[in-house]
Amino acid sequence: MKKKTVKLVSAVVTLGVACGAYVGVNSYVSSQEAKEAEEEDKSVDLVKLKADDVTAVSFKADDADVEFDKKDDTWTEKSDADFPVNQDTVDNAVKGVASLTADQEISDVEDLSQYDLDDPQNTITLTTADGDTTLQVGMESSNNQYYVKKADDDKNVFLVSSTSLEPFMGGLYDFAESGTFPSVTSATITDVKVDKEDGYELTQDADNLFWNVSDGKDTEKADTTKAGTVTSAIGSLAYDKFVDYNCTDDAKYGFDDPYAVVTVKYTEEEAVESDEDTEDTDSSEDEQDTQTVEKTLTIYVGDETGDDRYVKVDDSKEVYTITKDSLTDILDSTDADFYSLSVNYVSVNDLDTLEVKSDDGDHTVDVVRETVKAEDEEESDTDADSTDSSEDSSADADSSDATETTTTSYELDGEDMDETAFTTFYNKLINITAQERLTEKYTPEGDAAYTFIFKDTDGNETTAEYYEYDTNFYAAVVGDKVYLVNKMNVKELNDAYQDMINR
Repeated sequence: MKKKTVKLVSAVVTLGVACGAYVGVNSYVSSQEAKEAEEEDKSVDLVKLKADDVTAVSFKADDADVEFDKKDDTWTEKSDADFPVNQDTVDNAVKGVASLTADQEISDVEDLSQYDLDDPQNTITLTTADGDTTLQVGMESSNNQYYVKKADDDKNVFLVSSTSLEPFMGGLYDFAESGTFPSVTSATITDVKVDKEDGYELTQDADNLFWNVSDGKDTEKADTTKAGTVTSAIGSLAYDKFVDYNCTDDAKYGFDDPYAVVTVKYTEEEAVESDEDTEDTDSSEDEQDTQTVEKTLTIYVGDETGDDRYVKVDDSKEVYTITKDSLTDILDSTDADFYSLSVNYVSVNDLDTLEVKSDDGDHTVDVVRETVKAEDEEESDTDADSTDSSEDSSADADSSDATETTTTSYELDGEDMDETAFTTFYNKLINITAQERLTEKYTPEGDAAYTFIFKDTDGNETTAEYYEYDTNFYAAVVGDKVYLVNKMNVKELNDAYQDMINR
């Protein structure tokens, strides 16, 4: 028993020594890592100023000397007091260099040219009451750092993170308070006119909200989806870059002879004062009447600049750029791109007769509508001794209570026909959509394979003739319009037609 106790005590002692050794080694390793990290930290305080003490900052932008001066906590551009300075942008840029730490110092430099510091790409000067602090900026390293030196020190070069210096490495207008493109909701647009070579105009019908397209001479119904693509593009426009806050030379940006002028008409709700008097003053202050007003936005599109185009709006002298991609749907279209591809749509509710001519002979479908008055079944509790005048009143009341009911049926060549068979065929007929519209002159060869003559309830007549065009398409001729219709669609239509006439 004693031997076992001795062994147990020895084991505990051994474990304690091991733990102590581990703690000691761990402590040593941590100490060494901290020491090495401290030795590896090569950062140097390069500039130590209070940003609020800086009264001026100068640098190069767009290969020109720029200086912002601060007075009463407001920055102005020294050479142009009207320049729209973005105060926050200048403040943040100054803060980035007023307290600047270099990642590394390179001492005893013999050749400044190896860092492009013999001819610096930029010189940044901060002015305080104690004088100027000037930094010269050389080349950029592969680690997103710039080689920098102080103007009065040609022996020491510092590596500085590009984050602090980048605000000064752009253009003057990076420090401008820019505007935003006028907000126009696509759903409120009622008219879009694009003046350019092969321009067009889209106009929305206020009654049915359909779109029409015009080339300046002829107007016709436009494809709703394609028109919506343009209005959506306008509603999504945004400026890319601010270029000029006071354009005095239109030719500089191509506005003397614009690439395009886009005129947009849209509606907007505006608050108006209410004429109603109310005793509840607090309530009236919370409520406002609105009225719908029509507004116009004019976009002048100038020359290309890289992936952008110069633009200005209305009578503003401010010039911006907008990406060419965002203008594509608006500018790269012609009136033909908006043509409706619906071949012949006459609602069955408006149809009076349909005549069909084909190799199966000529057939005519008549729409028969009958209107009857349905007397109100409720009987009035009229006193038997009512006077003649009361009987007349009752008669008038009965007449006014009468309702009209219209029933619709269809006849094929004067005989009753199956309603389902007709509506199936007719829906296929009026919903045929072409692959494209031909814009060149087309002269049919031979007789039409199918001729459909629609007459509506107002007496208007529309004729659609289908000719063999090639192995894939029929040419559907409606007036002066020619549509290319896939033959598979016509085959489905013919199958429904055969089902209708052979029942």
